[in-house]
Amino acid sequence: MAQRRYEYAPAGTLPGLLQRGRGLGAQMAAEDPAAAADLVYGCIRWDWRWNRQVDDRHLYLARLVRDLELPVGPIVDLLTGDEDTCLRATGVLELLALADSAEAREALRTHVREGEHRVAGQDVRQRRGPRGSMDPVPEQDSASPRALLSEHGGESDPGLNMLTGELERQWASQEWCGPMHTARGLARFGPEAAGAASLLRRFWLWTPHSSERPAYLEALAAVAPVGLAEVYTECLWDCEAGARLPAVAHAPDRPHVRERLAHLRDDPMEEAEVREAAGARLAGLSSGGSEPEGAGSEGELE
Repeated sequence: MAQRRYEYAPAGTLPGLLQRGRGLGAQMAAEDPAAAADLVYGCIRWDWRWNRQVDDRHLYLARLVRDLELPVGPIVDLLTGDEDTCLRATGVLELLALADSAEAREALRTHVREGEHRVAGQDVRQRRGPRGSMDPVPEQDSASPRALLSEHGGESDPGLNMLTGELERQWASQEWCGPMHTARGLARFGPEAAGAASLLRRFWLWTPHSSERPAYLEALAAVAPVGLAEVYTECLWDCEAGARLPAVAHAPDRPHVRERLAHLRDDPMEEAEVREAAGARLAGLSSGGSEPEGAGSEGELE
């Protein structure tokens, strides 16, 4: 029986990592591209995102296809599928064409002329709709008084114990939509909230919402920054630009990190802000820049 959309594989497995857009998934896939090929194609054929308007995947998947040197043909074949499948395939092919794939470019030209679901051919990043919810579970309103107080404080500012308790409740009930706001509230307490670090780590590892993952990383950096070296390194491969940006700034200075920074700087598919940040970080390292704060100690969240 085919796995339904919302039944993510466990977060520690390669299918689960790829479905979530985690950087570790891209790194593991690179170790055996042939074995990962069907999983990558499956993430294009079926949309695993719980909220396709805010959870990014096109760039992550396009990079996997290019970096693993996977054939483009199976993606081209998806252009004849239903409209949603066609749009996912188109988004990946647009980015591959931007990265100078002649096969992807020709497939898009043919599709624009003859395809049932024709597209305008603009960059997929310009076709992202407004932020909104398509989730199958209730989502905490980001504009609700509770969420705003959690993030910004106020006359009835929730205390540390209240926010920690709320995050515990959200984890126990597997409430994946909205804990990012609780995490941001905890981040305001800095090291005083270090007791919530294990909960933040769990959400970072397991959340099906890649768009919420940067908030957990930001909160971890605020409350328990020691030991995030491997986390920042992994995030250089993350599907979310909001995770790649702090990773560019804080990943430890190592040869493979410099190699990845150069890759991000020079990748025509990458977001302009990330390319610029990677270039600036590399320039600083080349001029003898110091080790970023919080990245010096080894540590993993697994």
